[in-house]
Amino acid sequence: MNGIIKLILVLVVGVLIYNYFLGSEEEKQESEKIFTEVKALGKATWGLLKSEKQKFNDGKYDEAVGKVSSLLSSLRNKANTSNDKAAVQELEQLEGKRQQLEMELAELERLKQSGKNNAAATKEEQIKKDWKTLMDATELVMKNMESK
Repeated sequence: MNGIIKLILVLVVGVLIYNYFLGSEEEKQESEKIFTEVKALGKATWGLLKSEKQKFNDGKYDEAVGKVSSLLSSLRNKANTSNDKAAVQELEQLEGKRQQLEMELAELERLKQSGKNNAAATKEEQIKKDWKTLMDATELVMKNMESK
């Protein structure tokens, strides 16, 4: 089944490339429109990932973690649709790491409220490292999914 999907994708890309260079004017315009839309989607996804990474670094943790949850869910749906079991498994692991990060954020909030500033600062640095790891791993999964 996975091979059939890859074959279909290769055929679709092949037809688009053929139409883009050797098709009629209408076919060229349709191919160009599709390429533009795919490129825009890729840029928007990377932009979202980068902006959420920056928000997290700026201390807007809850919002950033929530959006990454949505992104992981969307990627998992895409992987399920394309029957990419390896990506689904990786995304489930990333979701587990995201949930762990949420628990660490709750602990950070408790430390801040109790006035344990040194412990809170240490915890915050650890959370930022964990966040970077999560973002880097998510980026890698996205790149792998795009290359298939």
